[in-house]
Amino acid sequence: MNKRDFKIDFSENDHGQIFPEIELHYQVSKEEVWNRLMAQIQSPQPQLKRVVLVHFFRLSIAASLVILMSLTAFLRLYTKTVDCPAGQHFSFYLPDSSYIELNAQTKVTYHPYWYKIARNISLDGEAFFKVTSGNRFSVLSQKGETTVLGTSFNIYSRNNDYNVTCFTGKVRVVSSENKQAVLLSPDEQAFINDDGILQFVQGINSLLVKSWRDNMFIFTGSSVISVIQEIERQYNVKVVFRGDTKLTYTGNFSKTLSQKEVLDLVCTSLGLTFEAKSGSEFLVN
Repeated sequence: MNKRDFKIDFSENDHGQIFPEIELHYQVSKEEVWNRLMAQIQSPQPQLKRVVLVHFFRLSIAASLVILMSLTAFLRLYTKTVDCPAGQHFSFYLPDSSYIELNAQTKVTYHPYWYKIARNISLDGEAFFKVTSGNRFSVLSQKGETTVLGTSFNIYSRNNDYNVTCFTGKVRVVSSENKQAVLLSPDEQAFINDDGILQFVQGINSLLVKSWRDNMFIFTGSSVISVIQEIERQYNVKVVFRGDTKLTYTGNFSKTLSQKEVLDLVCTSLGLTFEAKSGSEFLVN
């Protein structure tokens, strides 16, 4: 007989049904089995270690912060540049429907994804702005900052020349050098001289200021160099000037004229001559 003997007896019960009767024979006594079971119950059980996910959560939070900071930096720093080349004018709308018209050889940069939080524009050149009402709108240039809430104005910012003309509403102009500030009303202009001093002029003819938008260029006692530079910008040509740089020019011309007609108009009034070196390069004596 093996360790365990099995005996199955099929008998009929009182109801006439047959059920198997099983007898199990163990070599181990019931008391010993019971003692072993009790010993297992009473013996120290290994404790389940509690898994603490603090480190995991800390890593998750840190990763989320990194992603959030990276996304914020992208939204804050992503820059869009609108560059109007020489010989062209260009206009466009900002995300808040504010309107900008760029003169030739003008560049504007701004942050489109951050614009609703801070309406900041950088300008190099000349542009006309018509700003939709809202939070503060600032135009940053090398020599000054112009701030409005909702108005229209013109900014000229080229090299050391900087002037702002107000058409409607109120415009605040601040000098970058000494932080002098002035508040402009319509037909008033602020400009910064070579010493960085902010000056204020009333009674400006705003039609003359925005004449470039109608392709008209009007000069009153302007240096001949500034006139030549404007011709270069508007016609995308190169002009080598070898005349007297102290000359000044008063007059106007329309862009409906060709570059040769404009050069002839300006040179004749100043007693100068010009010759074409190529289709896009001229020499003025």
